[in-house]
Amino acid sequence: MSYDFEFKQLLRAYRNGVISQSTFEAELSWLESGAPANGNSNGSGFKAFGRTYKSERAAIVSFLDKVRAGEANGGEAFAAWAEVCTTDCIRTGLRIVAEREAYHSRIFAQRLAELGGEKRAMTTDDALKYTAYLGNASIPDNEKLLSFTKRVGKPEDAIKPISELITEDLSTKEALRLFAEDELSTAKWIWDACAALNAPRQDASDSKDM
Repeated sequence: MSYDFEFKQLLRAYRNGVISQSTFEAELSWLESGAPANGNSNGSGFKAFGRTYKSERAAIVSFLDKVRAGEANGGEAFAAWAEVCTTDCIRTGLRIVAEREAYHSRIFAQRLAELGGEKRAMTTDDALKYTAYLGNASIPDNEKLLSFTKRVGKPEDAIKPISELITEDLSTKEALRLFAEDELSTAKWIWDACAALNAPRQDASDSKDM
């Protein structure tokens, strides 16, 4: 990105009270000299998700943009699943999860704008394919649950990177704390539903082997 574009983003964030004067001056120094300016970087930039960013704010903007796009798609995916769900005990739960995903996207889009960031991330082809999978009426709900648990992994492991990202931006930090709690609740519910709906099939399989 150009110097002018980066400067306008920083200035907008500073004028809106999103970043302090010291943070604004530090990041402006980075733009002018090319040297990392974040006080916690130890001269090596801000590290998150296996990458190194010029500052914490840059990492936050990138993260919020990607999550915004992902949660929007998640809302559509779970809504599509709920529409074709044939299992009464999880249909309403799927609708609740869809609403959670959708409002996460809206909130993160708002925070992204407050930080002077822009919507750049797009829904990936893989995510679009998975949305089509969840919305496929010919695939049983118990198979979709199994697929989702394998895709996401254990609930606690899935949310761990979220809580490790923020150190200084308290507004985003608290938003991500609530986001992580929502995601943990969703993942646990899906794992419980998966165990319940697949237990009879597993028991029947065990009986055949005896």
